Amino acid sequence: MKKSIKIIVFSLITNTWGVLPITSQTVISLDEVKQAGLHVIEITTNNHEEPEGTIIESPLFPGTYNMTYKNKVPCQIVISKNRQILYDSGEYIKKVSGATIRINGNTTAYFSNPLNMPYKLKLENAADMLCRGDDNKYKDKEWRLLKDAVSLNTIVGLQISQLLDLEWTSAYVPCNVIINGDYRGCYLLMETMKRNESCRIKCDKETGYIIEKDPYWWKEDKFFSSKWYQGDNVYRWTWKYPDSDDVNDEQESYIKKYLESMEESLADGDYESFIDLTSFAKWILVHDIVGTRDSWGSNMYIKKYDNTDNSKLELPCVWDFDSSNEITPGSFSTLHTQENEYFYPLFNNNHHAFAETYTNLWNSKKQNIVNHIISFLNKYADSDEGKALDASILLYNRRFNYTYSNIARNVQQQKQWYNNHIQLLDENIKSIITNISNIEVSSIQQTELKNVKYYNLRGVEINKTHQKGIIIYKFDNGKFYKVLNMNK
Repeated sequence: MKKSIKIIVFSLITNTWGVLPITSQTVISLDEVKQAGLHVIEITTNNHEEPEGTIIESPLFPGTYNMTYKNKVPCQIVISKNRQILYDSGEYIKKVSGATIRINGNTTAYFSNPLNMPYKLKLENAADMLCRGDDNKYKDKEWRLLKDAVSLNTIVGLQISQLLDLEWTSAYVPCNVIINGDYRGCYLLMETMKRNESCRIKCDKETGYIIEKDPYWWKEDKFFSSKWYQGDNVYRWTWKYPDSDDVNDEQESYIKKYLESMEESLADGDYESFIDLTSFAKWILVHDIVGTRDSWGSNMYIKKYDNTDNSKLELPCVWDFDSSNEITPGSFSTLHTQENEYFYPLFNNNHHAFAETYTNLWNSKKQNIVNHIISFLNKYADSDEGKALDASILLYNRRFNYTYSNIARNVQQQKQWYNNHIQLLDENIKSIITNISNIEVSSIQQTELKNVKYYNLRGVEINKTHQKGIIIYKFDNGKFYKVLNMNK
């Protein structure tokens, strides 16, 4: 299923569609970049061709725009540190050596300077671009250059992901990027979300699934809906594994049916049969700890290891920390509290297993998380990486007339936020068990259903006259009530 969308091609010279203009032509010498002390990634494209983007008008919200990539550019990639070469992809030869680079689209790219875009890299020959010394274990073809080396949001968020022991936390290294001899700024070179049994997401090669809850589904060639989201066009599910080109109707039918069974279980309290409680609890707890404001763009990847009853749905990793620290300190993340997210019925359910798993996880991990994050931040500004990043931010600001803060100030801002947030968050988490133990539920007999309000699985009122359905719980005026769900 594919949706027609309006596209507008932009160039790096004529730029009139909302992408920030090139605000500076300041030249930063290669010698300055290499002296800063971070890893240096030098990308040389064939014929010095630039990666370009295509701006797309959203079919959901006319007049708003997004971006996708226009071209994949063949290139050679050389990585060095302290003038010592650590990796060289070689010149581009299809399926032999070299790589391709393309813009990584969506909102960040749309609002980026055309010379300072987020990128995706794909090697022709799998390798470990982070140069960890065990290429056979960590090698892969797909990598990201993420524009979040200067805020510390992603660095701290990934630290918390590791402390909570999610299945996979992306490894990264801060770096300076040069494309065709031109300095393009500070990035995080990162692993991508990918099925890779040795070092990333584990799922069965033949029968496993990884899908994404995607607000940009309309940019994809293949997507599907589930009952939870069929009442709106905001979200659909897109394919991460298998690749959308390889998915057949039987595979889509299986995961769609399983996903919808899970969605129904959120209402009838049988969700333990379909989800791995611990992985779901870890995922939302990361977002609560970092204080995620954005529910729209926070990537939710759902995995099912295989197509047997031996596996359940899992949330194996967190991604996207752009809106970290943007809620009121002590509050839960937007993903935790929005009624159209899965977590709202999981927490507000007469079956308390998920809420108990979440609170037990927090109680067992909170002191280690607090101690580690404050210790990490206290040491970071004076670390070799922190000093090198500080020097690189100065170059970044000069190159593009940006005004990013130095690392010491960023560290102080992070410490202040977490010091304010964690204690208040702890009080709110303590209240979860207290609240669910006081839920008042009024029973409704089948014979009394004539004047009862009807709701779909998302708690939205619907107009129905027949009486077939299942009983679900609806939160209203501080109490939970049983109501008839007509989607059964």
